[in-house]
Amino acid sequence: DCRPAFILAFEKMANLATKTGLTKEIKLKIETPLIHLSKAKIIKTGIKLGVDYALTLSCYDPDEKGRSCGRCDSCLHRIKGFKEAGICDPTPYYL
Repeated sequence: DCRPAFILAFEKMANLATKTGLTKEIKLKIETPLIHLSKAKIIKTGIKLGVDYALTLSCYDPDEKGRSCGRCDSCLHRIKGFKEAGICDPTPYYL
């Protein structure tokens, strides 16, 4: 989940439920530098940084060969992001 409210809640939980958080030695902070970028902008940034997207997986329900379904919410966001970025999606889809 990448919603800001979820990230803040998770950060609060981590600071309440870990030894580090309880002893206040270090306050845990979750950094989310990409949270306000579109999927296309994230993909373009990754390309500039040398990310090999053929080695990445976004699918919630990949098959036994590791291929993406092409139908789940995560796959649909990925497909749309690559299309909007004008970059060929190297993801193998099984549907």
